Amino acid sequence: MLRSILQYVVVLILLHQSYANGKTIRWPKPVASSSTTKAITDLISRVLDDAPVAQHFQVSINPNLAFNDKDVFQLSNGSSPGSILISASSGVAAALGFNYYLKYVAQSSFYWSGKNIRLPRSSLIPLTTSIRIVANDFFRWYGNPCTFSYSAVFWNFSRWEKEIDWMAMNGVNLVYATTGMEYIFSKVFLRMGFTQSELDEYFTGPAFLAWHRMGNLQKHAGPLSRKWHESQFELAKKIIQRMIDIGIIPVLPAFTGFMPRSAPKHYPTAKFYYSADWNGFGCNESCLPYLDPTDPFFQQVGVALLNETIVSLNITSHYYACDLFNEMTPPISDLNYLADVNAGIFQTMQTVDPSAVWVMQAWLFLEGFWTPDRVKSYLSKVPQDHLILLDLFSEAIPQYSRFESFYGHFYIWNMLHDFGGNNFLFGSLVNVTNGPQAARDYSDQFMIGVGITMEGINQNEIIYEFALEQSWRTPLNDSGLSEWLVNFVLRRYASNDAIPGPALYAWQLLGNSVYQKNPYGASSLMLHRPTLNRGQGINFDLKSLFLAWELLVAASNELDSDLFRYDLVDITKEVLQYKFATYYIQLIAAFNQSDLYGVGTQAAILVDILADMEMILASDRRFLLGNWISDALQFAMSEEEIHFYNFNAKLQVSIWGNNYTLGLYDYASKFWSGMIQDYYAPRWYVFFDVLLKSLVEGHPVDQNLLGKRLFLEAELPFFMLDTKYYPTIAQGDSIMIARELFNKYRSSLNDINLPLSSSTQQFSFKHYFN
Repeated sequence: MLRSILQYVVVLILLHQSYANGKTIRWPKPVASSSTTKAITDLISRVLDDAPVAQHFQVSINPNLAFNDKDVFQLSNGSSPGSILISASSGVAAALGFNYYLKYVAQSSFYWSGKNIRLPRSSLIPLTTSIRIVANDFFRWYGNPCTFSYSAVFWNFSRWEKEIDWMAMNGVNLVYATTGMEYIFSKVFLRMGFTQSELDEYFTGPAFLAWHRMGNLQKHAGPLSRKWHESQFELAKKIIQRMIDIGIIPVLPAFTGFMPRSAPKHYPTAKFYYSADWNGFGCNESCLPYLDPTDPFFQQVGVALLNETIVSLNITSHYYACDLFNEMTPPISDLNYLADVNAGIFQTMQTVDPSAVWVMQAWLFLEGFWTPDRVKSYLSKVPQDHLILLDLFSEAIPQYSRFESFYGHFYIWNMLHDFGGNNFLFGSLVNVTNGPQAARDYSDQFMIGVGITMEGINQNEIIYEFALEQSWRTPLNDSGLSEWLVNFVLRRYASNDAIPGPALYAWQLLGNSVYQKNPYGASSLMLHRPTLNRGQGINFDLKSLFLAWELLVAASNELDSDLFRYDLVDITKEVLQYKFATYYIQLIAAFNQSDLYGVGTQAAILVDILADMEMILASDRRFLLGNWISDALQFAMSEEEIHFYNFNAKLQVSIWGNNYTLGLYDYASKFWSGMIQDYYAPRWYVFFDVLLKSLVEGHPVDQNLLGKRLFLEAELPFFMLDTKYYPTIAQGDSIMIARELFNKYRSSLNDINLPLSSSTQQFSFKHYFN
């Protein structure tokens, strides 16, 4: 008997050791087929604009090529002259192999802003030796719940197709699939007895669905029409099918417990709590009721919703997302309760799908409530091989080390980087290259992926390309980073002519300043509501930025590519915003000295900079408010719907909420032509007028009156009353405009003297936390 017990104990120990070494975990993955191969060849044709040379890429997908269940691709010369064979363990690995060839053999590139493809017309560049790359980890993650509102909410399938191509080419194989899920939820809720009017009070407008899905908002900027539900669900089926064809795993939403506000009355015996009054929206638009996961009724509703999702989409993903306490505090701090909450949530997934893997954000653990013992209990009742945590902001404030690798659960290291879809320049190449390997070293097999969790895209492309490369490369030292930056410029700007030295040097300067160790960035003073005491954060040496601008302007004598023009506009607007901040400081100094002439002079200079900012942004199609508005209005079929979608689109990128006292003002600020002219500039005009009147009439600035005037005279007309058409075509020559602005401001750049921010950064998302 004793011998049997000892043998049993030894087996358990061996099993535990094997488990801890990651040898027994087999994460569910898509099965490659002939349709996968076709999906990748179709992707290649799309990226190469159906050029004949696309046919010279031969694709072979063989899951047996995987190494320890991790993706592998191999590049070799193909069976016919001028062809390249891509052999890969999965569709995504094949797409990554294609992109690797473009980047590191053909000096070509494919970005959100455009592409620079340089391939011969009739054959491909042969390889001198075969290339084999093994992924460092199992997964490459894409997305934040907010990404699908700040960037993707108004996309059609054509735009989604480009994004899925971009994901696959950067190795992404795990992605949220949230588009159109309100259709399924409304279907189930109507079946449960809720009325359409109750659902109209539940769903937010399209631009705010991310925060509805996370339980922060209800009703705000709604309601959603049946046509919206149906069209988004049809779109969702296309998106998910394309992901599956390529080999990307869609992560489906599971039930968090949030229900329409009338749910407690419909089900009086069930246990409900209420979410927080989120960011001051009040309980008319926040404070959602949520069903306690420990209540048996939670299982009934959760299973019904997940079953309907799987049946409607005709898919069993095996990966499900659920985040109950996002930016809210649990109602009970008892450790057993916290453990039971997650057990209840996971039970709904496992009831429907025994192979379910729960993908959970670790974002909530940044709030002070979550002490180590509470986190440990919260995670304790979900099986380790059925939970993946997303360490959302790993490049700046990783949580895996704080919670001991999440107490033996598996997680993905992520770079969050962007908040609100802001498009000023910042990032940390150093943190990104070192962070994933540091996590692997610390957590061993429990760190299973690298990802990007930005709230919005279409900005700082260098950082996202580099972050996803960490899924297959080793960390780079200073000289390695310098070499990588050279290659980045070569493939971004390459043409038949040599890349001018100033362009290469400019990006070395940017890599060693703006993009070196600047993970938080600092939101723009120009794009925030004017006050008397606002500062402009600076986390790097501005002189490097100014010199980089000068060098890129110089390089414009030899460079004229599409991506170069985009970067020149991007850098020019960055210099202008810091120029603006300097004169703002002088304006406030003059006001504090009751210098009427000084205030008038500085205000005139600031007005001029705002006009210059509008002009440079209008010269590039990628910096136009018109794109965002046009995408939103494609869903409008009547005058009423034009107003509805216009209102949603403009409200999100402006004051966000429904009054002028909310803390989310300008959270989604954008350097966009149209926004400068019709939103930011008019606010500054009001502010200048208030300052001048204060000095002339001899009374202090009335902050309440200032707030009301800003709202009524500048903000309200922009998002509510104005139905102005905004162009989607650029105006003016960006290179000529950048040169003119450089000549205009070059002599005064040394006058810009903004102090560096303290090492303790203020977070742009500080309103999230207590």
